[in-house]
Amino acid sequence: MIALIDMDLVCFRCAASAENDPYNIAKYRAEELLDNILTKTEATEYRGFLSAKDNFRKKVYPEYKANRTAPKPIHLEQLREHAMENMSAEIAEDNLEADDMLGIHQTEDTIICSLDKDLLQIPGKHFQWEIAGKGWSKPDTFIDQTPLEGLRLFYEQCLKGDTSDNIKGISGIGNKKAKIILEKCKDEQEMFNAVYDHYATEDEFIMNGRCLWILRSLDDDFKNHFERLNIDNGDKDVD
Repeated sequence: MIALIDMDLVCFRCAASAENDPYNIAKYRAEELLDNILTKTEATEYRGFLSAKDNFRKKVYPEYKANRTAPKPIHLEQLREHAMENMSAEIAEDNLEADDMLGIHQTEDTIICSLDKDLLQIPGKHFQWEIAGKGWSKPDTFIDQTPLEGLRLFYEQCLKGDTSDNIKGISGIGNKKAKIILEKCKDEQEMFNAVYDHYATEDEFIMNGRCLWILRSLDDDFKNHFERLNIDNGDKDVD
């Protein structure tokens, strides 16, 4: 089994946890977390990915992640450098995010290791490592995601948006309503049609979809899915 590791999260969480500590504490925690992930997943090898500095989604939607205005952890950049030099981390190519690289490389013989719920769009094996805060904890979780439920998650996001990435969905639709709209859909075409009905314009649907969709190959793009699935729908563009 090959572990595909979200090094963005490994570095960010370990840097943030050591905000008031020396850099060596952040480095130790990152290396320890990597070792724990490999042990718990019983991985024989791994690939770790960091997002590229530029991001194609910001060209699609300039306000993408613009709400993330808090200062970054002080050790983050140094920890990213350490991850590349000493933990075999790879920078995502073609202005992609680490999420895209995990989606592109997921196969029957890999397991995606991340805490990012968005990655559950990708079918196959997933591992979410244990996290804890004051008075709460979330244990290690293994998930085997199906293609259909991965698509359902994506189309739910198209309806409700994603506040963490500053993507606005359809006004009045939250998590509960999005699930209700899509719960009876039996395939992607039915999900697409259900979501399309709630958008005022095709351009807005395509923009949100491109920002939310995690790539499965380097030439993958939600525009391809839109063109393939937009069969019986009329033109929604309005003045």
